[in-house]
Amino acid sequence: MKKSMFKSLTGRLVILVLMLSMIFSTAVFAAVDVNSNDSADGAAIDTQATTDIGVQYRGHVQNKGDVPLPVGSFVTGPDELGSRGEGLRLEGLRIELTGDIPAGAGISYDVHVQNKGWQGPVSNGAYAGTTTQGLRIEAIKINLTGLDGYEVYYRGHVQNKGDIPVVDESWGWVKNGAQLGTTGESLRLESIQIKIVKTENYTALGDSIAYGMSATPGSGYVNLFYNHLTSQTGNENLQLVNLGVPGYTSSQLLNQLQNDPATMAALSQAKVVTISVGGNNILEPVIAGLAVAFQLDPSSPTFAADLATALAQPGAGDIITAALPGIQTAVTASVTQFGTDWPQIIGTIKTLAPQADIVVTTLYDPINLQDPLYAVFDPAIQTINTAIKTPGAGYKVADVYTAFASYQGVEPLVNFNWYTGNLDPHPTTAGHDVIYQCHLSAGIIN
Repeated sequence: MKKSMFKSLTGRLVILVLMLSMIFSTAVFAAVDVNSNDSADGAAIDTQATTDIGVQYRGHVQNKGDVPLPVGSFVTGPDELGSRGEGLRLEGLRIELTGDIPAGAGISYDVHVQNKGWQGPVSNGAYAGTTTQGLRIEAIKINLTGLDGYEVYYRGHVQNKGDIPVVDESWGWVKNGAQLGTTGESLRLESIQIKIVKTENYTALGDSIAYGMSATPGSGYVNLFYNHLTSQTGNENLQLVNLGVPGYTSSQLLNQLQNDPATMAALSQAKVVTISVGGNNILEPVIAGLAVAFQLDPSSPTFAADLATALAQPGAGDIITAALPGIQTAVTASVTQFGTDWPQIIGTIKTLAPQADIVVTTLYDPINLQDPLYAVFDPAIQTINTAIKTPGAGYKVADVYTAFASYQGVEPLVNFNWYTGNLDPHPTTAGHDVIYQCHLSAGIIN
C-alpha cells in the first residue's frame, strides 16, 4: 500500500514539475526588466492641494486693474483669479511658489496673448501678459522646474466655453505644461485656478500574482485595490506603479529594493505598498533540482520541451525518486532564506517609504487538502506564512491562505485541477477578487 501510494505521489510530482517548468521556468531563470503600469490620464483626476509646498498668484483684469485687492496681495491656490459672468478678460498674471521650496525649484509659465501669440516662459513671480493694451490672454501653460515629487494642476473659465477642461462630463484639470485655453479662436481667458499636488502612488511589489497573471486584464487584485483606493476622498490623485515581476523570489525582491533606481524612486512617493512574494521560493528549487537531475539547462528557451522529453524517457521516475531528497533539502533552504530576507525586505521598504501603509499577502495552497501532494508543499507554505505573520512587524496582513482554505463559493479560486488537466496554480479572476477582499479586510484603508 505504501509503495503504491509513493508511486502515485511520484507520478503526480512528475506532472507537477512539468507543469511548473512550463509556467515558471522563463520567469524564474531569465532576466526580467522592472516596468511600471501607467494609470489613467491625470487630467481626469481631481486632486487636493498640499500643505508643504503651495502656489499663489495675482493678475490684471479688464476694467478692474490689479487683482486681488489690496494691490500686491495674492490669491492662494486653488482659489480663483479673475472673473466669470462679467465678460472681462484676464490680461496678465504673476505666479510663485510658497512654502518650503528646495533650492533651484520654481514655477514657469507662458501665455498666449491676443495679436502677439506665445510670449515665452517667465518664472517665479515675473509678469506674463500685458497692461494698458487692451489685449486678452487666450491660453496658458504652466510647469514646475527642479521640484521632483510634485505636479502643477490648473483649470479656468473661457469666453463662450465656460469651465475648462471638461473631463468625464465634469470640470477637470490640466497639468504640467498642458495648454489651458484656446488659440486661433479669439476667445478670452477670464479666470484661472492653480494648485500644487504632491505626487503619491500605490506601489505593488512581488511576483506573478502581484503582476496579475491568469486574471482577466484589469481584474488582478492590484487593479481592484487601486480602483478602491482612488474612490476614497484624498486618494483621487493616487497613481499606480505595479512592479510585480513573474518568477521573483524573496531574494530577488530584496535585490530589486536595494539596487533598482526605479523601484526606489517609486517607493519614495508611495502612500500604499502591497507585497505578494514567497511562492517562488518553493517553486524555483523544484525546477532547479529537476534540471540538475536530467542534466538540462533551465535558462534555455527550450527547457520546458527538453524536460518533457526527458520525463518521457524510460527510467525518468527513478531519476525523480533519486532527486527528491535533494529537492526537499533545496526547498527547505529556500524557505529558510525567505525567513532571512523577509525582515530586510520590510526594513528596506520602511526606509524608502516611511509614511506608507503596507499590506502583505500570505501564500495560499493551490493543492486540495485531500491530495497527497498537499502534505509535500503545505508545510513549506505555512513556514513562509508564519514569517509573514510576525506580530508587531508594522504592516497589515491580508490572510489569503485562510480565505482560500475556507472558501465556500462555486467559482474556483485557482485553475489547478488534476482531473480536468488544468495545471495553472495562479489565482483565477475570482481568486484575485478574494485576494482584493482580503486587502480590504486588512483594515488600513477606509
